[in-house]
Amino acid sequence: MLSVRQARAKGWAASLQMAAGGFLLMGASAIGIVGFVVGLVLSPMAWVGVGMLAAAGLLFAAGQKLEVPKASATADAVGEAGPAPKGAVDAGPRRGRKQQQSSTGDPELDDIEAILRRHGIQ
Repeated sequence: MLSVRQARAKGWAASLQMAAGGFLLMGASAIGIVGFVVGLVLSPMAWVGVGMLAAAGLLFAAGQKLEVPKASATADAVGEAGPAPKGAVDAGPRRGRKQQQSSTGDPELDDIEAILRRHGIQ
């Protein structure tokens, strides 16, 4: 009856959605889900378990926050992680006196030439 009123007021889509909600609740009740959820919500032991899970999550998060990475524990370790991985971008080309003499004057072209030299292409 309410579904028919809903259909007249807001259309058939809203009416079908309301009917689906009613069937969903009846089906859940028929298979025992409602009783399970009510028992879970009203059970003190279930809430003790939820509290323990929350405490475990908080302790884990605090431990992660307090953990110091070994590589950054000292200031000397910065930049000493080993060779750069293949394909890593260098901070800039290293220019010696020989390279500065052969520069074209365009900094972008100089960077490209330095990259090509690094890869053995001249």
